[in-house]
Amino acid sequence: MGNFEGKVALITGAGHGIGKGIARQFAEAGANTVIVDYNAETGEETAKEITNEFVKSIFVQADVSDPEAFVRVRDKVFEEFGRIDILVLNAGVAFANKVNDISFEEWSKTISINLTGLFNTVKAFYNDFLMNKGSIVYISSGSALSGTGGGVSYPASKAGGEGLIRGLAKELGPKGVNVNAIAPRLIDSGKMMRVNYPTEESLNAVLEKIPVRRFGTIEDVANLTLFLADKANSYIQGQTILLDGGRTIA
Repeated sequence: MGNFEGKVALITGAGHGIGKGIARQFAEAGANTVIVDYNAETGEETAKEITNEFVKSIFVQADVSDPEAFVRVRDKVFEEFGRIDILVLNAGVAFANKVNDISFEEWSKTISINLTGLFNTVKAFYNDFLMNKGSIVYISSGSALSGTGGGVSYPASKAGGEGLIRGLAKELGPKGVNVNAIAPRLIDSGKMMRVNYPTEESLNAVLEKIPVRRFGTIEDVANLTLFLADKANSYIQGQTILLDGGRTIA
């Protein structure tokens, strides 16, 4: 794990689950963290918890699909810390509906949060990254490759996000900014896995498809996020790294 003392990492969707785990790992490595989430209760609780255990963390409530909200987020970050070094684009939503079942509202919400939300976040901090030469990590999904996830809007939005990341890598790489994506599959973060695999039988069946014979953990995702954010690994650029225990090759 790299040393991130004096750095500032902003993580969207960090009030719970994978985002929270990533924020905690950055804090443990010395970084001040900015917890951005739509849920004020879990966001505040996470920021307080991290501040008490590690170093200063602040919570800023925002809807990633609202570009004006991220102008305010940026102002708050610079008011508190005066800098930004790392963006972790983690916020997302999923609807497990097939084409004939999903509503236009659900489709639009998925795209506005999972794809437009990435653009809004990066856009707000774009000029800061040109100056500070930091790192951007997008938490995508293996669904972008496999088309799984229970519906069509989710993998479509995640695949779009990976395209955005590759474009950003080309644009920002010459400026010294590292941009990469992580595509997790079958991460045991609680609720989502139980929705897709509600019984022990279904869980055991999919476990047999994973060569390492275990599900991924929040810590697995957080460890790789820190690795990609570390400028010591800056020759990795524009990549989407599958984090799936070898399932995709099985």
